[in-house]
Amino acid sequence: MRVYVDTSALLKRVFAERESPALVSFLVEHVEAGTALASSSLAWIEVSRAVRAYAGSQDTRPDEDLVEIAVSGLLEKPISSEVVALARRIGPRVLRSLDAIHLASALLLDVDLVVAYDDRLIQAAGEIGLRVRSPS
Repeated sequence: MRVYVDTSALLKRVFAERESPALVSFLVEHVEAGTALASSSLAWIEVSRAVRAYAGSQDTRPDEDLVEIAVSGLLEKPISSEVVALARRIGPRVLRSLDAIHLASALLLDVDLVVAYDDRLIQAAGEIGLRVRSPS
């Protein structure tokens, strides 16, 4: 089994939010069962930017530690010309450009499930036939 983890979920690994404990438990269960966790190179960029923004306003651990925790254990799908070409063609109107990169990456990775908390991404994933879960 292969699970795509979106940036909205990855950030819950390092920022304490209401859904964080359920997400972490969900991911641990899947890893222990042999599930491969994956995401796009875009997630590394988005997580790094969010962590830097947060760290600038809080007294917290160094940025690199939080980024490493958020993306640890993930297979990384590079943003290739194949990803970009598919992202340009992916459908639903609710889809944002960066979300199209996430969904194109998930499709090309042939994932069984997408884990996300972004409503537009969840709706678009469902419309193109991907199973989606928001552990909470």
